[in-house]
Amino acid sequence: MPAQIRDSVTAPYSEVSARNVAAPESQPGDVLLIIHSCDIGSLDAMTVTGGGTWTTIASRSRDGGAGGGTKIYRRLATASEPSTYRLTQSLLADVTVTIVSISGASADGILVTQSGAAGNTQDLTTPAGTPSTGSGLELRAGVAFSLNSNLTLSWEAPAGYTPVRSVQSRQYVSASMASRPIVSSTQVPAAAFRLGRTVGESMGFTILIPTTGSTPTPPVIPDTAPGRGSGLYRYMCHDLLTGSYITDIRPSDCTFDRRLGEPGTFSATLPVPNETVAEEVARIIPRLSSDLSTGPGRFTVRIWRAGVLWGEYWITGARLARSRRGGISVELRGSGLDAYMHNVPVETDLSYSSDQIANARSLITHMQGLSGANIGLMLQTGTSGVTRTLEAKLENDPTYGDVLTDFAKGYNGFEWTIDPTYNPDTRQVERWWRWGWPRIVGETTHVVTESPHGGDILEWSEEIDALRGATRVRVRGGTPENVDAEEGAEPVYSSWTSATAHLAAGWPRIGQRIDHPGESTSTSTLNSYASRWIATMAGAVRVYSCTVALGARTTLSPSALGDTVRRILVNEWFARISGGAGVNQSQRLIGIAITPVRRGVGKEEAVLILEEPTISDLNSGDRFPTEQPRHVRRLERDVQWLSNEAKRVRPVNIPGAEDIPDVPNFTSPSTQSGDFASSSAYNALRQDSANTNLSLKALINKLRARGFLE
Repeated sequence: MPAQIRDSVTAPYSEVSARNVAAPESQPGDVLLIIHSCDIGSLDAMTVTGGGTWTTIASRSRDGGAGGGTKIYRRLATASEPSTYRLTQSLLADVTVTIVSISGASADGILVTQSGAAGNTQDLTTPAGTPSTGSGLELRAGVAFSLNSNLTLSWEAPAGYTPVRSVQSRQYVSASMASRPIVSSTQVPAAAFRLGRTVGESMGFTILIPTTGSTPTPPVIPDTAPGRGSGLYRYMCHDLLTGSYITDIRPSDCTFDRRLGEPGTFSATLPVPNETVAEEVARIIPRLSSDLSTGPGRFTVRIWRAGVLWGEYWITGARLARSRRGGISVELRGSGLDAYMHNVPVETDLSYSSDQIANARSLITHMQGLSGANIGLMLQTGTSGVTRTLEAKLENDPTYGDVLTDFAKGYNGFEWTIDPTYNPDTRQVERWWRWGWPRIVGETTHVVTESPHGGDILEWSEEIDALRGATRVRVRGGTPENVDAEEGAEPVYSSWTSATAHLAAGWPRIGQRIDHPGESTSTSTLNSYASRWIATMAGAVRVYSCTVALGARTTLSPSALGDTVRRILVNEWFARISGGAGVNQSQRLIGIAITPVRRGVGKEEAVLILEEPTISDLNSGDRFPTEQPRHVRRLERDVQWLSNEAKRVRPVNIPGAEDIPDVPNFTSPSTQSGDFASSSAYNALRQDSANTNLSLKALINKLRARGFLE
């Protein structure tokens, strides 16, 4: 079993020359480490006794020369370990002590590197180091002096590390520790703690502890090809609006994905085996509805893999349950940050008439200007060279996400996504809105393989659907506006266009009537679009996906959307051709779903959704594998359209019988008497009738133009 922390304790104290500190839980053979820091006094005065002989493996005096410093001691636990250890130091010192017990560790081969600095700083760096073997435990320890306040100093662990303990003695000294597994004998880089405020002096230690009987480091996997293995994940919860850190969670059965053009999804289960874990989970899932400090809707989960940010998901739902077997668990569900925009309604009519990318930025800026809607999106600059008007009408009850998504899918539109990115200079996560015209295209090529000798591909599929393509197509455009409502209105159509190669090869006639995304009324434009469509979608459309195993240093990640994936296949279906691979094809990555290592499955897996080589040229919605028949997808679009059109029908005042006690005789209005005898009342009724007539004619014309009526 790899080396790992069994237990840890801390103790702060001051102005005593000796103090007994409680020992952590341990088993015979565990490695015991003590980190002992004092703000004043000599290093020679700092000692530890109890349980046997302790070996000093590192020491460092304060860089500011004011006395004091840090010593690190090591010993192996025995079967008769005492309940306390005695620490000594100078009488007037402020002291912090951290003790850890480590199971599965070897006392031989422990490496400690150290660094320090005098002068105000808020970033405490721990140095690089090279492990003696490819398996073990990496500890990062930071010590701060001259804290400038007796308020508790907050410590943010280096990215990718799990916090262990923090401790502070008044305003003079504070210490913190973080850890992560060692998975390679290659050098680990320097890593820095982020402090809650500036301190006057600091020192950092990197402690590399090998696993007992560590095996040699496995061969290095090329960075260009993902391989089998597992990676270290950390799940950090943050406030959606402020980004403030809340807590870490340790989920099981976690899955998350990202796709171009739609929000990604997140799901995980949090087991609650004891009260300690329950308190951690309660920091994000309040026990009472009256607690408004956090909960689904208020926080996000940031996913770090081996120190690299792999995504941020807005948690929108939770389910707390106790099974019949007695276990309590919390199921979390959420979506990518894109989903937040789909839940902020537009509350005023908006219109922007500039470059389409500038319009999109204006829309997002307007949203983030609303109270409680600023999620800190940073907007990619640049323009596409395409001028289109973006409009949001209240009568459609739109959200900002709906408006932006529909606008991007328009003719000659663009792709966009929200990509959380870690900025090493500011040590902050930045939420970037990124775009690409006509699509997002990356610069990296990821190679995945399958052959009789092995490979990274675990499974693959190829969906072939003739009803998503056609051999004959006709494009329907918009309806001219200068048509008399009395005569009705007809949309403009293209000519029927054929897939001549398919028909000549014996394919049957399979027709599609499709809508032009720009609702053009130009016949030449519609004919051109029909030719492009049939050249791209002739016959049966194919959509590819494959599942690959991820290695420790895979180039694939959720931020790789738009990159190229090169599939090299040799198998029974795709046999070798002239000595080469049966398939050697490059395609754009448009979706990725990640499943970390979980119980029963010892591999990380990624499902890659690959774009058919030319389908994106049409900005089509048919990109992802689906079993929905074509007519179902068309019906969904038509129902949505009809719903929106119904909302546009002008309301008219149609009086009921009880409202007209003395109904006028319209054939002879001059001879009437009673409440409705006036000419103004008569004219008002005639106007209401005319309005009703116009509204019904307008709706009928729109239904006819959409194809609901002949």
